[in-house]
Amino acid sequence: VYYENSTPKGWYIDYTSTFLNGKLNGLSDAAAHAAARTQADAGRPTGNITQDPRWKSIVSTPISKGGALFLDRTSLYVAEGQYNLTNKLGLDKYNADFIVGASHRQYWLDSKGTLFADTAGKISIMENGAYAQLSKRFLDDFIKFSVSGRYDKNQNFEGRFTPRFTMVVKLAEDQNLRFSYQTAYRFPTTQNQWINLAVGGGTRLMGGLRELRTFNGFINNPAYSLASVQAFGASVLRGAPNPGLLKEQVFGEFKPESLSTYEIGYKALVAKKLMVDFYAYAGNYKNFITSVTVLQSRTAQQTIFDLLDANKRTAYSISTNADVNVSSSGWGLSLDYILPRNFTASASVSSDEIGNLPNGFISYFNTPKMRVNVGLNNSGFLLKDRLGFGATFHYQDGFIYEGTFGVGKVSSFNTLDAVLTYKVPKIKSMVKVGGTNIMNHYYRTAFGNPAIGGLYYVSFAYNIL
Repeated sequence: VYYENSTPKGWYIDYTSTFLNGKLNGLSDAAAHAAARTQADAGRPTGNITQDPRWKSIVSTPISKGGALFLDRTSLYVAEGQYNLTNKLGLDKYNADFIVGASHRQYWLDSKGTLFADTAGKISIMENGAYAQLSKRFLDDFIKFSVSGRYDKNQNFEGRFTPRFTMVVKLAEDQNLRFSYQTAYRFPTTQNQWINLAVGGGTRLMGGLRELRTFNGFINNPAYSLASVQAFGASVLRGAPNPGLLKEQVFGEFKPESLSTYEIGYKALVAKKLMVDFYAYAGNYKNFITSVTVLQSRTAQQTIFDLLDANKRTAYSISTNADVNVSSSGWGLSLDYILPRNFTASASVSSDEIGNLPNGFISYFNTPKMRVNVGLNNSGFLLKDRLGFGATFHYQDGFIYEGTFGVGKVSSFNTLDAVLTYKVPKIKSMVKVGGTNIMNHYYRTAFGNPAIGGLYYVSFAYNIL
C-alpha cells in the first residue's frame, strides 16, 4: 500500500488514537471505527489505483532507482539432440540399445540492475552437456540392465561426470523388481549465481559468486553470521558486551550441488485387476545449495555495535553450499483396482523428508511429509454407458515453507475434485462438467501465496472417441 505523507506504522498510530478517543467520547465501536478509518485513510489513494499518478510513478520506476519495476529482458537459447545408434552399430541382434545425445544452453541475463548484478551490461552464462546410455537384456528379458553417463559444464563452475545404473528383474509374469543407483548434478540457478536485489527493510538477496561479495565490500567490511550477532546482542543486554562472540561468515568456493541416490521399486499386476506400484529411496546431497543470512555494517567505519541497529546494517540472504552432507529419503505406494461395470478405484500415498541442516542455513525443500490421493471413476455406467464420472480426494500435511521473501507455516488441507462426462458417439465427442476443489475450501500451497478456492468448468471436445 502506498502512502504519500505517512508510513504503515503511522497509519496504525492514527487509527488507534482516533478509535480510542472516539470510545472515550462515548461512540459505539462501529462509529469509532468509521471515524478512525476516515482519519487514518486521509491521503490514501482511492478508486482505480492504476490511474493514480503516484501508482504509475512507482510501477514505472526501476527497482534500482527506488521504484517497483523489473526490467528483465533475459534470453535463453537452447539446442538439444539425440541419436539412437543401435541399428547403426548392429547392437539389436545382441538385445542391446545405445543412445547418445548433447545439449547447449546460452543465457543472457539482462535486467538493467533491477534483479541481477548486470548494471554494466548483459551477463553471459553458457552450459554444455553430453550423455550416452547402453541397455542390455539378458536371459530372455528376465533381466534388463542399463548404464549411462553424462558430462556437464557451466562456464562458472567445474565440469562433472554423473553415472547411473539401473536393473529390472522380471520375477514373474506382470511382476517386476527394479533397482537403481543414480548420481545427479545441479548447477546453481541464474539467481543463485547473480541475483543482487534489495527487498526492503535493509535486506538484500545476493548470489553466491565471489564477484558479488567483492562488489558488496565483504573483503574490507566483513559480514557476520546471524547467530553470532544474536549472541553478541544478548551479551550487550546482559551488560557484559563480548565482541568475541561475533563470527565472521566464511564463504568457500561456490559449487554445484551433487546427489547420489539408491532406489528400489516393485510393480505388479495381480489377477489382471489390481496394479501395485511401490518405491523407496535414500539420497545424499553434497554441496547442498542453500542460503545463509549474514549481517554487515553499512560502512566499514561503523562500530560493531551498529550490527545491532537495523538502521545501520544490511542483512544479506546469500546463496551458498552447506558445509555438511544432507540426507533425503522417501517412499510411495499406489494401487489401482478394476471393478465391475466400468468402475475403477485408486489410492496413493507418498512421503518425502530431508535431513537437518546446520543452524542458519535454509533448505527450501518445501515438501509436505505426507500426501494422499483416493479416487473413484467410471468410464460409462448409465444411458447406454454414455454417462460417466470421476472423483478424487486429495490431502497433504502442513509444513514450514522457506522462501526468499519469508518463512512460515503452510497448513494442511484436503480438496475434492469431481467431473461428470457424457459421450456423444455420433459426432465422436464428449461433454465434461466438473470442478477442482468443488467444496470451495480455501487453501494455500506456499507461505504468502493467495488462497485458492474452487474452480468449475464446462468443456466440449470434438472428434476424440
